[in-house]
Amino acid sequence: MGRLASLRRLGAAERRTLAAAWLLLLIVPPFLRVLPLRRLLTPPRRSGGLQLSPERVARLVEIAARRVPRARCLSVAIVTAWLLARQGTPAILRIGVARHATRLTAHAWLECGGVPLLDDVGHYTPILAVAVATS
Repeated sequence: MGRLASLRRLGAAERRTLAAAWLLLLIVPPFLRVLPLRRLLTPPRRSGGLQLSPERVARLVEIAARRVPRARCLSVAIVTAWLLARQGTPAILRIGVARHATRLTAHAWLECGGVPLLDDVGHYTPILAVAVATS
């Protein structure tokens, strides 16, 4: 009952964003296998309606990702970028690398106004930055 009560406390725009995020998180991974990244960063058409803050959109996508098996950082960043672009908010997708002991790790995150959304990415060195179109 706790999850249902939490869902009821969300506004209509937040519920729609959460549902869209969940669905898009299921759809993006197969597209990552067959489409170039720049093509994936061309978002669906812009929608009208209530605007949510970039941080709130990112948080809702993160919550949805907890219910999607094997949701990875790149999928989360792409879905967040799409949802922000639909409301006309510009963002930059960044991919960075970090050395942990003897291995190299990669991470993808989204930035709005030069500020990373939700992630602590201080130890990653950005190697790629792609602006997300706002249709």
